[in-house]
Order: sequence, then C-alpha cells, then structure tokens
Amino acid sequence: MNYRLVALDIDGTILTTEEELTPRTRRAIMRVRERGVPVVLATGRRLIRTLPWAQALGLTQPLIVHNGAVIYDQASGKILNQEEIDLKVAHSIQQELETRFLNYVIYTGESAGEEVLAPSGTWQEPENLLLRYLGENAEFVDKVHLQVAPVRISIVDRPQKVDPFYEVLTENYGDQVNAMLFGAERDKWRGIEIIPHNCSKGTGLAYLAESLKIPQASVVAIGDNVNDLEMILWAGLGVAMENGSPELKAQAKQIAPSNDRDGVAEVLEELFL
Repeated sequence: MNYRLVALDIDGTILTTEEELTPRTRRAIMRVRERGVPVVLATGRRLIRTLPWAQALGLTQPLIVHNGAVIYDQASGKILNQEEIDLKVAHSIQQELETRFLNYVIYTGESAGEEVLAPSGTWQEPENLLLRYLGENAEFVDKVHLQVAPVRISIVDRPQKVDPFYEVLTENYGDQVNAMLFGAERDKWRGIEIIPHNCSKGTGLAYLAESLKIPQASVVAIGDNVNDLEMILWAGLGVAMENGSPELKAQAKQIAPSNDRDGVAEVLEELFL
C-alpha cells in the first residue's frame, strides 16, 4: 500500500515513558518527512505544549490538538477549525462537577483552548495532579464564569468520584459531548476528557486528509490510548502501541513495539524506509 499521510500521537507514542524523543524515532520521522510524506501530530495537548515537538521534528503540517477540537495551521498561524462544547451543556456539566467536588479545568473557547481555568480550592491533593496527568499549570480563579463555549473540560480525581460521574455523563450528555475515561481499574487516579460531540482525533484527521486530498486508505495513524481510538479506526492503517490500552489494541490493525522500544520508528521504517 502506498501510504501518503502519517498521524502520530505524542505521549506514550513518539515519547518514551520518561517523555523523551529517542534518536531513532526522531530520525525515522524526519526521514519520512524528507521523502515527501506529510507527518502530523494528533494529541490531547493544547497548542503551546505541542508546538515545541513539531518544531523539534521539523514538522510543518497543521496540528490536531485538544483531541481534535482544534486544528492549527503552522504556516499561517491561524486556527483552521475549532469545535466547542455547547455553552448550556458546559454550564450544566460545570454545575455537576462543583456539586460533586471534582477536580476540573476548562480550556476556554475564546483562547482556542490556550487559557486553562480552574476554580480556587480545587486540585489541593498531595500530588500535583495537574502537572503529572495533564502537564498543565492552570490559572485559579474564584469562579470560572463561562461566557463563550469551551473547547474542552478535563477531570482528574479518585476513581470512586470519577466513575459515577462518567456514568452521569454518558447517560445524560452522551449525545451532546464526547467523554473519554482514562485509567486502569486499579489506578489510584482516574481522568475524563470532555470535548464536543462528534469530535475526535479521527474527525480532525479526516479534515486534514480531505484538505490534502489524500484518501482515507492512504493514511497511517499510530497511538496508545482511548483518545486515539477514532483515529485508529478511521485510518487505512491504524496502529496501537504495545504499551497502549487494551481497548485500543483490540481494535487496531497492527501492534507496534512499546514507546520505550522505538515502536513508532519500527513501523515507519517498515512502511517507508
């Protein structure tokens, strides 16, 4: 198969467990790009935390950030596409979160998700959950007043609080948002990513492929977690990392070695080099 577009997740995929980019993986990505095959990053990160990796790899294609809610064009510095959670729905979810005393942050719509807000008094855990699980430093305010529909809401808290709330989300808001539950059964902490309905890395990748006039069958996508599922299923070749979630691996067409064993490099070398 003549693959013409590659989409790569960042955390747990091109980066090792220690959040490093190995020389072999860097070299493989850059050699694919040099052969004229566009390589795009598709991540749950926001733009400011994605750009350094794109620049380090010399990638110039648009970036899929916030799990597909925002697509940013590096060439023009403009937002190509932005999806938002309905404002009334966001207000309702926010009220549920506060009633249940759950740790949450909101990525605001007016900033294309670059402004991260959290209510004061939350995230007061012994561990820095914001930094460890989201890689963020939020701006704490007395009250998060949403005037514009947000692009994303993120939650990290104890499983006994998160799991019941996830059930509420799927039952009451299942047709209004895309809610993704992160974490294994025995994990100390659990997370939920909430983005707009009918929005995912898969829809973001489809948008870019269409703009580049590249057919679905000619697209390779590689990821490791539940937020990569739609992307893996949409691509002509969907690859899951060995260190990935069981759900993702069960539905992928191919399993790559783990992120600590240069799994991305091995797949790219086999396909392109």
